[in-house]
Amino acid sequence: MSVLLGLVVLLLILLAAYHLVVGVSNDAVNFLNSAMGSRVAKRKTILWVSSVGLLVGVFFSGGMMEVARSGVIHPEHFMLHELLIIFVGVILANILLIDAYNTIGFPTSTTLALVFGLLGGALAIMLGRSGTGDHYARLINADGIFLIFAGILISIFLAFLLGAAAQFFTRLVFSFRHTGRYRLLFALFGALAITTLLFMVLKKGMGGIFFEENFMSIGALGSWTLLGASFVVAFSLLYGLAMLFHLDIPRLVVIFGTFALALSFAANDLVNFIGLPLTGIESLKVFSKTPEAVYDAFPLTFLTNDWIRAHYFTDWVYMSFFAAAALVMILTLFRSRKLQSVTETEVYLGRQTAGREHFEPSPLSRKMVRSFLTMYEKTTARLPRGLHQFVSARFSAPPQLELERPGQGNEVTSFDMVRASVNLVIASLLISLGTYLRFPLSTTFVVFMVAMGTSFADQAWGRESAVYRLAGVLSILGGWFITACAAFLGAFVFSLALFYGGWPVALLLTAAVAVMLWRTGRYHREKVRRDKLRHESFRHEKMEGIGWLRETGREKIRRQLLEISKIYFMLINGLIKEDHRQVREAMDKSGDLQEALKSYKTELFRAYSKLPAEVQDTGHLFVQALDYLSELANTLVIIGPPIFRHLDNQHRGLTTAQQQDLNTVLEELSAFIHFLVHYEKEKRFDALGELKNKQSTLMQLLEDFRLDQLRRIRDGEGRTRVNVIYMEVLGESKNILLYGYNVFQSLRDFYLQTPAAPRT
Repeated sequence: MSVLLGLVVLLLILLAAYHLVVGVSNDAVNFLNSAMGSRVAKRKTILWVSSVGLLVGVFFSGGMMEVARSGVIHPEHFMLHELLIIFVGVILANILLIDAYNTIGFPTSTTLALVFGLLGGALAIMLGRSGTGDHYARLINADGIFLIFAGILISIFLAFLLGAAAQFFTRLVFSFRHTGRYRLLFALFGALAITTLLFMVLKKGMGGIFFEENFMSIGALGSWTLLGASFVVAFSLLYGLAMLFHLDIPRLVVIFGTFALALSFAANDLVNFIGLPLTGIESLKVFSKTPEAVYDAFPLTFLTNDWIRAHYFTDWVYMSFFAAAALVMILTLFRSRKLQSVTETEVYLGRQTAGREHFEPSPLSRKMVRSFLTMYEKTTARLPRGLHQFVSARFSAPPQLELERPGQGNEVTSFDMVRASVNLVIASLLISLGTYLRFPLSTTFVVFMVAMGTSFADQAWGRESAVYRLAGVLSILGGWFITACAAFLGAFVFSLALFYGGWPVALLLTAAVAVMLWRTGRYHREKVRRDKLRHESFRHEKMEGIGWLRETGREKIRRQLLEISKIYFMLINGLIKEDHRQVREAMDKSGDLQEALKSYKTELFRAYSKLPAEVQDTGHLFVQALDYLSELANTLVIIGPPIFRHLDNQHRGLTTAQQQDLNTVLEELSAFIHFLVHYEKEKRFDALGELKNKQSTLMQLLEDFRLDQLRRIRDGEGRTRVNVIYMEVLGESKNILLYGYNVFQSLRDFYLQTPAAPRT
């Protein structure tokens, strides 16, 4: 039995570490969003500030651990082995679920996953107990689940509306051009913000240690005094630092707010990740100390809400768990690439400027934007003209370049620190209020919806981006409800399997989950690499001279031409060798190339007005070269799917004559593109006639192959399906020759007509 108990404890510790890594990778966006989006400091500085908050917060998380006991289920009515089955099943399901969200870069609610996972696991045990006559009310806290779900639904709308209202009035007061101004107002606002954040830390983060249960009562005057003193001290410090050292007050608020939210996250949400394993280990400790206890019939009546609060500071198990949890969370902050993907998604949805969009518009997002625009036009028509002009002037955002943060390279902030401060303060206030009223809230829901509300009020969702951003918000909201269903079903299935299969099944499932994490990690790394290639664009802050387009721009086009040659080779070679995996890879690469070229053109058009006049006069030739390059990419996109479907359906391959023809085409066309790239790189623009002759020769070769194939068809040779594929490849190969030659000609005209950059 001791060996089994040791194995169970080891498994719980391993699952706690897994769960903590995937959970923090998703939930860290709650306290990193504002700091990362406003670029209040260097990335490592932000992470170290957050790490200190996490380290402090974990040691105040013990008071929240009863959520794993009585928040959703009634553990006193379970046996030890049943509760351990539920916990292991829930953790395994949640690890897979949350990791899937991390892989695609979607924030989700780990609280929701925990609640509905426990519900699914408990129902699985009830089903396994069939015939015992247990009523669900003895095992499941239905009232608590309903309250949690209602709190989440209400918080969605409340957080969005309060965030939008607060940001509207804040921006109306400070506008976008506030640097070096409004120091007194900023000091008042900052002191109020810091006091609010401090209240959240002391009331929510530290479990109400410093405040009375009834905070509004006369007995809580000491609490009011503490907050009042905090406000005075904060105001004095902020105003003094601003006047003496010209420090940016919103920057200080954002840094302190990041620390406070990280502390609160560790103190309250840590239960979502280690609460279940810790409860299991606690139960096993009591079991091991109970003489003649039977593992399959050991009741858990000792798991009360007050037991943990009385023991967690003096028990080495808890202190070790908390310290280890802090270390894992800090390492995850610095090392997790999936954490960066989730953060980037939320920052993108709130960024002030337009650009490449991550989401496709949905019918609902289009309808909502259309309805809002109609309402907005009717409202502004009724407003006094002077009032409308005043409000519009206050919300007139500076150009994107003016939002750059000095000393941090060429990166552009997604939003300014005024909005970042509002995000932190309103989210903290709502979370603290929910804690004070004992109304369960999801931190992720609150923080995300406040950020979306402030983005909306700040006019970050302009007509160029509103349908895309709104589609993203709706997708994430829908994803949260999918989380509830998936967590419930996953925990139900896993718990049922564990109930009948025992611990061998638990070890097998754990190994399977570890393999899935490794596979999704590898997929995510490849996805990040592809996204980086796809979204690599002409950074307009570099497009400030002729030399960039004449040299760097042309060099980028040459790289893309070589990529086109590589993809074309993979497609045709895959068809010849009937390798559908190679064709699938080539199709993915052609899609990435197409997206990258779209990004190039978008950024070029956005920066076109900032280019020197002499570049603008001939810049259309460079754009023309990009157009032809895009047509080349489109040609590859057209070729790929028919070839892949043909191979995937296991149809017959090319005839021997067709294989020989396509091998010749592949060799000649690849050589043509490499000649083109070489001549362009060496500026041998006098070789235009030579390239034209090569093009004509290859066009004639393709026509000869086409006529030969028609003769073979008349003679009854070949197969119908592959004949169609063969003829399509010949036709699209002609397009590659035409567009490739046009790219070279456009770059030649651009280079010769654009004056060289002056020497410095």
